[in-house]
Amino acid sequence: MAEEEELELDVNQPKGSKTTTILIAIIAVLVLVMGGVGAWLFLGSDDGDSSDSANKEEKVLKPLKYLTLVPEFVVNFGPGSKVRYLQVDLQIATRDEAALQTISTYRPVLRNDILIILSGVSFEDLKERSGKEALQMKLLNTINKVVVSAGHAAPAGEHGEATTDDDHATEATNEHGADTQVVDGPIENIYFTSFIMQ
Repeated sequence: MAEEEELELDVNQPKGSKTTTILIAIIAVLVLVMGGVGAWLFLGSDDGDSSDSANKEEKVLKPLKYLTLVPEFVVNFGPGSKVRYLQVDLQIATRDEAALQTISTYRPVLRNDILIILSGVSFEDLKERSGKEALQMKLLNTINKVVVSAGHAAPAGEHGEATTDDDHATEATNEHGADTQVVDGPIENIYFTSFIMQ
């Protein structure tokens, strides 16, 4: 009898109620499936990136350290120039503490080389931004050459082997078509913190 009563109850229910129940069940299943797929993608991407994050942890760079070369560099422009002298303050950026020690040790050599380079430029070379950037690259290469030739351990090659002095230079061409050598070394960049032409 209990079964007959249940059947009678089912027969007496309105059709809209069955459709609503089926729609709610389908929506609930879809929400569960979408939630599962989303969780799998979210957690799956973490699992896939775990090897990448381990590699990133190995490749974490040390913070940049800056060294200001003091006193500032002052050179005279040649006769007939629109300005008389150039005054430049330089900061060196590196992540390598040993490179900073090498720079301190070889400061007279660096100052000499930098002054020779600055003495060789003209106002016409430096009035455009490209000229200043070319000078910046030339000074960076000079400082890296001194640091590398002083016996500082240069960056390792692709396979971890030490590189030789010949490996540190790669050919490049600047905007004016002149060949310049880009020297691979521990100094990442140099910055003009003051650049005065008067």
